[in-house]
Amino acid sequence: MKKLEPYPIASALFYIFTILYVVCIGVKLILISVGIEGFWHMHKIWVLILPGFNGLDSLSILIGLVEVSLGSYLVGYIIVPVYNFLTRKKVSEHKIEVKPVILRFKTLFVTLTVYASILLTLCLIYDLFVPSEYQMLSLWKLLIPGFTGLNLMSYIVGLGAIAIYSAYTSFIFSKTLNFFENSELKKNNNNTVQKIKVLEETKSTGVRKKYSSKYFGIAAGIFFAILFILIAINMFFSGEDYIVFIKPFIPFFNSVNALNIIGGITVSFLWGWFLGYFFLNVYHWFDKRFNSN
Repeated sequence: MKKLEPYPIASALFYIFTILYVVCIGVKLILISVGIEGFWHMHKIWVLILPGFNGLDSLSILIGLVEVSLGSYLVGYIIVPVYNFLTRKKVSEHKIEVKPVILRFKTLFVTLTVYASILLTLCLIYDLFVPSEYQMLSLWKLLIPGFTGLNLMSYIVGLGAIAIYSAYTSFIFSKTLNFFENSELKKNNNNTVQKIKVLEETKSTGVRKKYSSKYFGIAAGIFFAILFILIAINMFFSGEDYIVFIKPFIPFFNSVNALNIIGGITVSFLWGWFLGYFFLNVYHWFDKRFNSN
């Protein structure tokens, strides 16, 4: 069992969310300047989850940038210690290895692409059979530029967007985490021959069996619960109605009150645990097949 360090994870989250924030806002401002409306809605993602971001004015954008930057590190320093606490007995029962755990771009990219594509397919099938108030179309229109409805073209656009998101996330995570892993290796190993041998051994091990799917699911559940809390806070203080984005995942949520908040946090955590648990299992499955040697 491998103990996680908060700083590399927090740094990767910082790069992912900060760059995404800049792209979402920057592209929207460019499109507005050339008179294109109704295509790009990704800036509204940040309206949902950032208490200080409420528009495209300079002050709001600056406050949002600070919140994204600090929030990324804060999430990393909340989730990783919780994961380490849950796995503390397993870590202590096993000899802690010096060799790094390499996160391969190919494995992570394929896992994210396949997993997210399956989820998109299931969600769109679900939307075909449920009333409009429980459909996820509003969420897809935010996350996927060019997504217009339940049709084949939107589905193809969605798959393309998933591939782009997966490549972007995989590149940053793999580069950032591997950089810190190898830096730690160089710090702890002065023997060049031993270092080379360890790196060669690592090529065939990857992250297989190094992380617990169950506890990774709990960490993902905490992340989802934090997102829900941020949305609920925004709804409470701004008076905006974001129920259309929440109801597909939490059907009973119809207003911001104590009972709905408690229930929403619980259901959000369960969603995160479910998605995180199966994601890591899928990752281990691909990792085993790509690196069978």
